[in-house]
Order: sequence, then structure tokens, then C-alpha cells
Amino acid sequence: MADAVVSGVVKRIGDLLVQEGKFLSGLNLMQGLLKYADARKDESETVRRWVAEIRDLAYDADDIIATYALTVGTRKGGGMQKFIKRCSCILDEVITVHKVGSKIEDIKAKVSILRTNFREYGIRESMIEGGGSSSFNERKRGERQTFSHLDHDVVGFDDDLNKLVEFLLKEGEGNRVASICGMGGLGKTTLAKMVYNHPEVKKHFERRVWEEILIKVHSPTKEKRDEIQKLTDAEIVEKLREVQLQKKCLVIIDDIWDIETWNSLSDAFPSKNIGSKILLTSLNKEVPLHVDTEGFLYELQTLNKERSWELLQKIAISWRKDCVTNTNKPNIEKLGKEMIEYGGGLSLAVTVLGGLLAAKQTLDEWENVLKHIKSYIFKEDDLRVNKVLSLSYNDLPCHLKPCFLYLGHFPEDFKILIEELIQMWMGEGFISHILHEEDSEDTMEFEGEQYLWELMQRVETCRIHDLMRDFCISKAQQENFLQITKKNIHSMEGSQGHISKIRRLAITLKSNDDYLAGIKFNEYPYLRSLLYFVPPSEFHFKKSKLLRVLNIKNYKGKGLPKDIGHFIHLRFLSLKKSHINKVPSSHGNLRCLQTLDLQLTDYMVRMPNFFKEMKHLRHLYLPYNYRVSEILELCNLCNLQTLLNVGPETIKMPTGFRFNYLRILGFKYQYYHSALGLVPHVMQILSSGPHIYKLNVHYRIKKLLETHQFPPNLAELDLQYTYLEEDPMPTLEKLPNLKILCLFESTEKDMVCSKGGFPLLQYLLLKGLDKVEEWRVEEGVMPSLSHLEIFSYKKLKTIPDGLKSITTLRELEIKHMPKSFKDRLHKGGLGFDKVKHVPSLIFENCGKE
Repeated sequence: MADAVVSGVVKRIGDLLVQEGKFLSGLNLMQGLLKYADARKDESETVRRWVAEIRDLAYDADDIIATYALTVGTRKGGGMQKFIKRCSCILDEVITVHKVGSKIEDIKAKVSILRTNFREYGIRESMIEGGGSSSFNERKRGERQTFSHLDHDVVGFDDDLNKLVEFLLKEGEGNRVASICGMGGLGKTTLAKMVYNHPEVKKHFERRVWEEILIKVHSPTKEKRDEIQKLTDAEIVEKLREVQLQKKCLVIIDDIWDIETWNSLSDAFPSKNIGSKILLTSLNKEVPLHVDTEGFLYELQTLNKERSWELLQKIAISWRKDCVTNTNKPNIEKLGKEMIEYGGGLSLAVTVLGGLLAAKQTLDEWENVLKHIKSYIFKEDDLRVNKVLSLSYNDLPCHLKPCFLYLGHFPEDFKILIEELIQMWMGEGFISHILHEEDSEDTMEFEGEQYLWELMQRVETCRIHDLMRDFCISKAQQENFLQITKKNIHSMEGSQGHISKIRRLAITLKSNDDYLAGIKFNEYPYLRSLLYFVPPSEFHFKKSKLLRVLNIKNYKGKGLPKDIGHFIHLRFLSLKKSHINKVPSSHGNLRCLQTLDLQLTDYMVRMPNFFKEMKHLRHLYLPYNYRVSEILELCNLCNLQTLLNVGPETIKMPTGFRFNYLRILGFKYQYYHSALGLVPHVMQILSSGPHIYKLNVHYRIKKLLETHQFPPNLAELDLQYTYLEEDPMPTLEKLPNLKILCLFESTEKDMVCSKGGFPLLQYLLLKGLDKVEEWRVEEGVMPSLSHLEIFSYKKLKTIPDGLKSITTLRELEIKHMPKSFKDRLHKGGLGFDKVKHVPSLIFENCGKE
């Protein structure tokens, strides 16, 4: 990972201080040494210490350059006024440059000493072919991209799944609680998800609830409780009880860790048998025995040798068409079966090992993995799964290691948004532009998706496994990569090294600001990333002028501090769900911003026109509701890829301007400015963005665009509150690449889907179409449809006849519809013949007429 840090610094310094050639040369040479040393730091405490020192020096160098840009670089520019202004502070500038030069000299001296130490230890530049070249990483990336990832890497759970489903479907006394117990890494959560998504379970239970809502109920943070319909704890508990008494519900509580936690939740669950069931997962079998002594306790066992080998084959071997399996199958099988012995029968360990082997292209590489396992797995007395995780981490290429460690910011079981994660990687500088042979430049977002894809060979989803997170934080502690607050500065996870040199901080307190007082916030001048996972009422980090990433969602102060406008190195700023009514104009100073998320609460927000200098902005999320006193000028945002919640009348678009990189566009009705019908800006933006693939129109337009006026690559379309005065289907069904379509209060006319229409559509949502009486579907339409959701479509009497010809349909969800509509689709009902081919039929809140 240290090599990735140094590489980023070399690029940055190369841009700003070209004259320091010797300094750059020293760091470039260190890159080659670090590739060798970083991979071997676990073999020697001395090498580990040196790697930490050179990484810290790289950060120091970057901070020096950032400080130079902060105090001098922004003064430079053309024009007489700027020239006169600069002349007045020329002495300060000379002094600053001198100080920068002196600090760089100090770092050069330290780098020289470390190079000497490496040589004396026997690590030399000649060991690393190409020094700082990325050819090795490019080759590794190519190897990984040949791995066709399997979505269902699960074995050995068939019997477990059938037993649990059979129990949950049973009626009668003593069948209220089922539990899955076992040590970490066995696959308890995976099995629970399989139960949750089982077709028979979906049909049997009217409602299925995963544990996320229970975490919010259990949380003492008022702001989190407010998210659940602003109810008190007692009201939420009563609401949950009512739902379970009225409907058959399955509630899954994943990873309940102790009896005390259950006791705080137990009032929400009726003790008598009323058809609703609970499924728990826990490390401790005493918990489910306390919950229900007559419940069904299922203790998950480790995988036997045959199952372990089956899982490893599925992940690392079965998909291959290369020399590994073609010519060396007996040897590969022998090596693989020997390696799974070290997995201890843990599905997580075997999965991680499989992900590691999937990237190995030769028999020699497989033999090398086995050699490392033998020497490493018994080195210390530790969890075996941690050893496998560590082996896989060490095998990651340098550019992926900081990306992986960044996942340690997020709390346990936190759902990580992929799009936001990539944007924060970009803000930290982990992702840079990549030029290919054809000189065509991939976007950083595309590169970020590739990075995530490479990590996904080892991680199933972006909700990181608790054991994986523990390992991630442990490794981040060793690397002094990030710190996490729990209560105060003394309870930080990963708080090694000097507090003053903390560069990444995640605040994960479980209450309000009481504990924040214990942190001396002015001692964090080197922060690069600051992520709040508790709503702050005051911003405490005003002296952290080197911030690149600032995520302060749910900010509840009276107004945003103007000081944020002085953090000119910010690349990522998210204020999502914050309670403010005005955005300071000083934010216009943030010229380096790549992502600005202002999706605030429902307050009316005063939005200044401050985008003129934000030429690097790529993702702009405007407030849901805003008003302007001056029309917003976006014509300098040439790199914009995301533009959401924009009121067309609030922006200025010069004739001929094009959003050449725009991918995601969302129009939003803005009360103080919007008029009915299409405005010229809508057409201009659509025609200027040839690469738009996702379009949201939450805006009353009455008349739809013609088919040829839509972006040619449009794949996702969301129409809300458009109140069209004509059937939209004849136009929309001709969009050749449309895969997702959502219609919410979008039309008042009957709808007809014609034969051959919607050739690629996979998901269709029809919601709130209260005035539409008829929906006809002809045979041969929507040949790719897999998911259909009908939500509060009150006048629809029955499912269209043509639906039975859509054989690709896998799931049909019916929500908030009359009971008579639901009854027609049950076995024996008049409409059952139209849906009997659909594997999953789900009803929610269909109890009344």
C-alpha cells in the first residue's frame, strides 16, 4: 500500500514542483523498493517500521505541497488586479517557497537514510524490474478481469436451507423462533439471506423484515429514530407488534450478540403464536435459548473436505479455460485439496482462498500460494480465517490496498453505496486518469468500478463481513491508515502513532455530541478524510485545512460554517440529509471539488450561484427543494457526469453548450420557479448529453418527448408527477436500450404495450396510477422482463392477459392493492392462470378494498 501512496505523491509533486528533480527521483526509486519491501513487511519488524516511515514521509511531502498551493498557488493568475495583489505579498511568497524547499530537503535526507537502510538489509533497486512502473499491476489487473465472477458461490447449504424453511412454514404452537448459530465465517448471514429470498418463504409470509429497522429501533440516537416516521421507541415497538398480529411476518435479526440486546427488543415481538416468525443468527447459542426455549435451534457446522473442495472449485477452477486446468488438472486438484485443509471448514476462509487462487494463472503461482500458507498459517496463534484474509490482502496489488483499507471507515453492517465509495476514493487520490494505447482516457469513475470489481473477487458485497471488517481495521491500525472514534479519543480503533498525524478519521459514536468534547479537534491539521456516522450539531475541525473528503450527512446545526469554504483541497463534500436552509456562498472557493452532494432535508434551501470556478466538478446533487435569487451558471462544468434535482428554469445554458460527459440527469419540480410543460432548457440539456443513460423527470410536463428526442443510450427512466395527458407506452416502448422503467403518478390515460415493444426492459414499476382504468399487454412484448411491481394502482381490476406470455418474469410484487385484486391471483382465482408461471409472487398491504 505504501507504494500507492508514494506513487500519488510523485504525480502531485510532478505537477507543482517540477524543479525538485532530485526529490522526485528519490521517491521514484523508493517506489521500486517499496513494492518489494511492502510485500515482505510481515517477515520483519524492521522492514515493517521502514515501510511505515517512508509512507509517512510520502504523506508529509504531499502535505507540504498542499500547504504551498494553499498559501501561494491560489494567488497566481492573469490580469492586472491579480498582479498588483500578488506584488503586495511577494515577500510572504518568497518566504513560503523557502520554507517549502527546506522541508523538502529534510524529507530528501530522510529518504536517503532509508534507502541506505534498505540496501544494508539486502533490498536493492535492481531487485525490482522497472522501479515505479505499473506494468506488473497492469498484468495483474488483466488476469483478474478474466475471472468471470460467480454470483452463487454457495455450497453445502441445501439441507440446512430446507430444514429451516420447513420449520418456518409450519403452523402451530412452539414454532415461533428459529435460530442459526455457529462461529464466525461459517456462513450464518448467507444462509439467512437464502431463507429470506426463498420462493416458498416469499409466498407464505405477507411481510419480510431484515434487521436494519431493528438496529434503528435499538439505537439511542434520536435522529435515527426520526427516520422511522418520527415515532418514539414505544410507538415503534407497538407498530411492529401490530403488524405481526395483523399479518404473517418473517423478521430476521442478523448477528444478535447478547441477551441484553434481545431484552431491549423483545417487547416488539408477540410471545403467542400468531403466524409470524423470527429468524435469529448469533455466535452465542445461549441467546436463542433465552429467546424461546421451545424454538428451533440450528447449529451450523463447518464444511467437510468434500464441500470445501466443491466450493473452491466453483470459485477458482470450474470457470477456467486456461493452461492451469487444461494441462495440470491432477496437480491443481492435489494442490487445491491440500490448501483447503488450512481453511478449517470455514466457508469465508475457503471463499477468500478461492478468490486469491482465481487470479493465479500458472501452476507455479498455485504452488507459491501453498508455500506461503504453510509458512504463514501457523506462524502465530491467531484465528485461521484471519491468516487466510491476510494472505489475500498481501496478494492485492498496491493500488487496491488503500481502497480496501478505506472500507474500515464504515460501521459494522453499514450498507456502503458503491457510487459514493468510488467518489471518496477519487477524492483521496486513490484513482487517477488512465491513458490507454489509443490515447482515449477512461473516466476515474470507470477506473473506480474496475478497482471495486477487483476487490469484489474477494468480497461478496459492499456490506463488508464483520470478520472482514475486523481484519480491515486491524490492518489499518498496523498501517496507521485510519482512526475510528467510539466514545472519545482514548477509545479509538487503530489509534497508533502520533495523534497529530492522524490523516483519516471516522466518528461512529452511538449518541449525540456528549463524547465529542473529549477530542481536541484543533490537533488534527493533517486530516485528509473525515466521515461522520453520527449527526453533528457543530463542526469541530475548522483547522483541518488539508481535507480531501468531508462527509457530514445529517448535520443539524443552524447553518453550515463558512470555514468549509476555506478547505480548498476538498474533492468530496456530502451534506446529504442535513438540516440547513442556506448554502454559504463561500463554498464557491472549493475549486477542486469533484463531488458535491447537497441533497438536504425537505427544507426550502437558498442556493447561491457559486459554480463558476468549479471546473473539476463531476457529480452535482442539488437540494431536493431550493430557490435562487440569481440563475445558476453551469456552463463551466464541462466534466459533469451527474446532475440531479435541477429545476430547468433555475439554470442558464448558453447556445451550443454540451455536457459531453453527462451520464445521470434528474429534473425536479422547484416550487418557486417551475412552470408547466417542457421548457427549452430540458431539450437543450438532453440533446447536449449523448451519453446519458439514466434520466429522472419529477416534473409536470403533460406531453412526453418524441422517441428520437430521448438520449440514444437511455437505460433507466423514472417519470414521477408528470401527469401526462396521453398514453406514454407507444413512445417509451420504442426506446431500444431501456432496461428499467418507473412510472409514478405519471399518466391519466389507459395504457397499451404493443407487440415487440420494450425489447430489453427488465424492471417495470407502476405506482399511483389512480386514474388509469385499463392496462393492456399484447403477446410478444417485454421479452426480457424479470421483475414487475404494481403499487397502489387502485382502478386496475386484474393482471393483463398478455402477462402470461412473458416467460422471463421471475418476481411479481403486488403492494397496497385491494383485497379483491389479490384474491384473483391466488390459486383458484380468475387471474391465477396469468401468473402461475412466476416463481415468486409477493403481496404487501393488500388487506382492504
